[in-house]
Amino acid sequence: MNPKFASRVQNAPRSFTRKILDVIGSNDIISFAGGLPDESLFPHKLIQKEMNHILENSSKVIYQYSPAIGAKELRVNLAKTYTNANENQILITTGSQQGLDLLCLAFINPQDVIVVEKPSYLAALNLFALYDAHIIEVDLTCKGVDVAQLEKIFQTQKPKFFYTIPTFQNPTGWSWDEECKHEVAKLAKKYDVIIIEDCPYNALRYEGSQGVSFEELIPELCISLGTFSKTLVPDFRLGWMRANEEFIKVFQSMKENVDLQSSKFFQYVVANMLEKGSLDVHVKTLIASYKLKRDAMHKAFQEEFGDILEYEIPKGGMFFWIQFPQYIDTMKLFEYAIQEGVAYVPGAVFYKGQANSSSARINFTNATNIPEGVKRLKKAYDRFSNL
Repeated sequence: MNPKFASRVQNAPRSFTRKILDVIGSNDIISFAGGLPDESLFPHKLIQKEMNHILENSSKVIYQYSPAIGAKELRVNLAKTYTNANENQILITTGSQQGLDLLCLAFINPQDVIVVEKPSYLAALNLFALYDAHIIEVDLTCKGVDVAQLEKIFQTQKPKFFYTIPTFQNPTGWSWDEECKHEVAKLAKKYDVIIIEDCPYNALRYEGSQGVSFEELIPELCISLGTFSKTLVPDFRLGWMRANEEFIKVFQSMKENVDLQSSKFFQYVVANMLEKGSLDVHVKTLIASYKLKRDAMHKAFQEEFGDILEYEIPKGGMFFWIQFPQYIDTMKLFEYAIQEGVAYVPGAVFYKGQANSSSARINFTNATNIPEGVKRLKKAYDRFSNL
C-alpha cells in the first residue's frame, strides 16, 4: 500500500513531548517536563456537585446539538472578564489549541509569514509548521520583545499575525513590561498587524498585579485566547477566543466545519462555577499551592547549583527557564538526566530549527519531590560537565 498523504504530513514535526512521555512512564522518574496542573488539586467534589445540579435541573435539550459559538451563559460570564467585550465577541473552543488551529485555518496560506517570540510555545510552533507557515522569530527578554527588530519584520515582511504569550510565557515564565506592550501596540496599528495574545496562565499570579493587555490597547487588532485547562481541569477541553465580531463569525464558520461544537454539558458546568464564584475560590487554592512549589524549586536551585544557573523567578505561571553555562547542550544533558531519574524539556525545542541550547524549561506545578529532583539534575550536570 502506498497512501497518498497530504504534504502537510511531511511538515508535521515529531513532538518532543512524545519522547518525554516515552521515558517518564517509570515511577522512578521525577518529571519537571510537562506543563501540567497538579492533579491532586483538581476540584473533583465541586465538579461533581455542579454536574449533579445540571443533571437534576436541566431538560434533555442540554444533550442536543447547539450553535458552534458556544453556550451563551458561558460567553456572557467570560465577556465580563474583558474590558472591551460582549458575548458576541467570544467563541468557545475545544481547548485553546483549537483556537490556534482556527487561526491557522482562517489566516494561513502556505508560506504566509507569521511572527513568534524567540523562544515560543512548542505546540504552537508545531501547528504553524503543519500549516506550512513561514515562521520568523523575534528575540525575547524578560521584559519583552526587541521592538526595533519587530518593527523591521513588520515593515519588510508584512506578517499575517504576531503570536505572543506576554504574561508568564511558555517556556520562559517571563512577562512583558508595560512600555513594551504599548510600543508593540503602536507598531501593530502602524503596520496593520494582528496580535494573537495567548493567555493560558494569566490567572496564576503569585505576586504583583495584572498589567494592561493588548485586548485593552488594540481591541480591533487583538485576538485573545484563553483556557480552563490550567485553572480547572484539562480534560474538559474548554477554551475560548475573544475578538471583534467580524473575526468571531469567521472562526465560528471554521469551527462548524471542524467539530460542530464543544461539549455543551461541560460549558454549563463551567458557566455555573463562574457565576457562583466557586472557580475563583479554587484558583486561589491553586495560587497558594503553586507559589509554595515555586519557592521550593528556587530554594533547591540555590542550594544545589549556587551561581551556576541563571534564571528569573517567575511571578506566575508554571515554569522556570534556567540557563546553564554556554557549553552545556541541554538536549545532550537530557539523556544524563533521565539516567539519574529526572526529566525536563531542553530549550532547543522552543526555537524554530535550533539544534542546541543551554537553556531548559522546568515545570514546578505538577512536580513531586522537588528537592530530590533538583539533586538528581545536579548529579546529571556534574557527570556531563566533567566529560
